[in-house]
Amino acid sequence: MNSMTGYGKATAENDGRKLTVELRSVNHRFLDISIKLPKFLNYLEDVIRKGLQDSFARGHIDVYVNYENTRTDGVKLTLNEGVAEEYLRIKSEMVSKYGVADDYTVSQMLRTPDIITASTAEENEAEIATLAGIALKDAVEQLKKMRAFEGEKLKKDILVKVAGIAEIVKKVKVLAPKTVETYRLKLAERISEALKGVQFDEARLLNEVAFFTDKASIDEEITRLISHCHQLTEMTEVKTPIGKNMDFLVQEFNREANTMGSKCNDIEITNLVLTLKNEIEKIREQVQNVE
Repeated sequence: MNSMTGYGKATAENDGRKLTVELRSVNHRFLDISIKLPKFLNYLEDVIRKGLQDSFARGHIDVYVNYENTRTDGVKLTLNEGVAEEYLRIKSEMVSKYGVADDYTVSQMLRTPDIITASTAEENEAEIATLAGIALKDAVEQLKKMRAFEGEKLKKDILVKVAGIAEIVKKVKVLAPKTVETYRLKLAERISEALKGVQFDEARLLNEVAFFTDKASIDEEITRLISHCHQLTEMTEVKTPIGKNMDFLVQEFNREANTMGSKCNDIEITNLVLTLKNEIEKIREQVQNVE
């Protein structure tokens, strides 16, 4: 069982080229990938997206790509001849017109704005793509390890809460039959008090109790909740993405608890159901981060 939260970063280098891939992952209902890379590397987006789609099923993943080229041919310098000739023309006019010394050197000329233009040399796309593949693979492995580590912590926490829910359901199961007997005694007491000693039809009382028993019975809800606890425990051992199934099952937990709460007519069971719903909500929050 894996979490959807994690981080991975890796760098690939070769012959003066260095490419870094950084991955940050958080929970999301589906697989949502956001890729941020330099404009001249846009051709890598499809490769990166496919690599992540092959590795993950759910989660929002931010991808950051950084590239450096320290090769001597990584930068191209261009002489703007027109600009240089114009500077020299103006320089000659100033010497002739104002009689100043001509101390304009080549070094000063190189520092003159716009005479020399620096641009990035044309890159080897195949070489960069190879580096991207290596860095992405290593970053994905790191992200997987962290998601697995976080998933193990989620698993332990969920199992503790499931065990707690099972204990609460056991207590409800013990109390449930007593509510019928309590109702029968209270009903008989109210009838006797109302009739003030007049004999009443015992069969009618039994019918009323039977009707209440059928209406207030929570046996099915108890059985389903116990079954759900077993199912959720088994799901934590599944190696494939299981988050969506867990989310659906937790909704079923909540539905049974709500039904149980609406049926029960006992303060002790009501309090237990409230505790039960609180524990289910805690599991629901944890399940939201399961892949």
